[in-house]
Formats: sequence, C-alpha cells, structure tokens
Amino acid sequence: MPENKLNKQSIWFLTLAPLGIIFLGYLFTKDPREGNQKNTNNSIYTLWIAEAEVAEAKKDGSKWDVDATAPDLSAMVVWKNQVILNTVSSDDSLIGRWDPIAISVSDVIKGEVSTSTVKRIARIRAEKGQKFSIGLFDKDIVSRDYIGGWEIDTTELRPGKCELESDDSLKRLVIAVTQDDDLSIPDKSFKITGATYLDEPDEVMLETVKRWAKEAQEGIKEFSGNVGEEIQKIGEQVDQQRDKLEEAIKETSRKTEDKIRELLESFGDK
Repeated sequence: MPENKLNKQSIWFLTLAPLGIIFLGYLFTKDPREGNQKNTNNSIYTLWIAEAEVAEAKKDGSKWDVDATAPDLSAMVVWKNQVILNTVSSDDSLIGRWDPIAISVSDVIKGEVSTSTVKRIARIRAEKGQKFSIGLFDKDIVSRDYIGGWEIDTTELRPGKCELESDDSLKRLVIAVTQDDDLSIPDKSFKITGATYLDEPDEVMLETVKRWAKEAQEGIKEFSGNVGEEIQKIGEQVDQQRDKLEEAIKETSRKTEDKIRELLESFGDK
C-alpha cells in the first residue's frame, strides 16, 4: 500500500509540475500595464491627440469667434519643458479629430515633406514622478486662445485610447497611445482619473503661443510693407506712363496744328 500511495503521489507531482511551471512563467511574463495598473517602467510610448470636444460657448457665454463659427481647434503636448507635438487645426469644430499622419501647407511650401514631418505624433517615456501636459487652443490668424487642458503622470500611460472628461470648456479629450510607432487606432479604451485639469496654460505653452503671435504679427507687417512697396512701384509706373501719354498727346496736337496751318496757308496762296 505505501508503495501504491507513493506511486500515486509521483503521478500527481508529474502531472501538476508542468502546470505549475507554466503558471509561474505566466506570472513572470505578464505585462504589468494590463488592467488599470499604472506603468512604472521606462517604456516609450507613441501618442497623438485623436479627439477633443469643447463646450458650445466660452466660459463667459460668448461665441468662440466673432463670425459665430465654431473654434479652429489645435492641440499642444509639452513634456520636460519642451513642445513635442503641435497638431494641425481642425477648423470650425466643436469636436475635433486628428490622424497620426498629416501634411501641413507650410511643410509643402518649404519642401520639407518626409516620413518624419508627416507623422503628427509624440514620444514619451514613462518615468515615475514625470508628468506631461496637453493644451487645446482656438487658433486665430495672429493669436491662439487657450481653451483647456490636463497635466498627466507619464506612468498613467499604456496602450489604448486614453479618455479624459471634465465639466469645463474642454469637455472631453481622447489620446491614442501605442508603442513602437504603431499608428493603428487602439481597440482598448481606458479613463484616467488622476489627471489635473489646467484652467490656464503652463509656462511653456504660454511662451510658445506668445512667440507664434509675435512671428505672425511680424509676418503680417512684412507682408503689408511689401504690398505697400509694390503699390508704390505701380503708382510710379502709372505716373511715368501718364507723363508719356500727356507728352504724346501734346506732340500729336502740335503736329496737327502745324498740318492745319500748312493747309490754310496753301489755301491762301491759291
């Protein structure tokens, strides 16, 4: 009997041991980012702004634009005091959507269209204690008016569609998060509840917007100056042509008078 019992135990051990090894292997290889756990390793994530929804009016109840059109939405991502993503504008939109690939007119004009320039993505390393911020703006000709944004801990990132919601001007924001520059839209969605809503833009955003406004004003001033110079040149050319025309008319009149005088004199002789 003891021998039979020992044989049964050996059989059970031989049966369960592989299952135990497989289970332990699963525990060691399981991705800690699965579920709602925060990521604390140094993973590098690729992200882009997929969607943003704003309120139907400003905080004071006024329309977004003077012509009663919806705002021209653009987003900015700041990490480690650097702007790492600036989206193209989604014009006249209360709900803006962006793709990870976009070609701007300025890049085409400059001839700078390449694989790197058409990718509208940011790359962020998840590090404990590190945060990044996202700001949404209403883009005008010269300035950009801040709408709202969030400050987010980088360890909150994991592959999927990260959703943030508020009762403020920026009602909803969706961030697409992938790895290895995968630009396909993630299937999984999750909400971040630990992010801090930003009523005002951070210092980097504010300085960047001020610089852009200054550059735009200088560009308009230069354009206006060039237009003024061209108008002045056209005016000078018109004056020159007018002087030539007046001289031609005088010359023609003089020749006509001489011809008439000659005819009259010839009639007098007869």
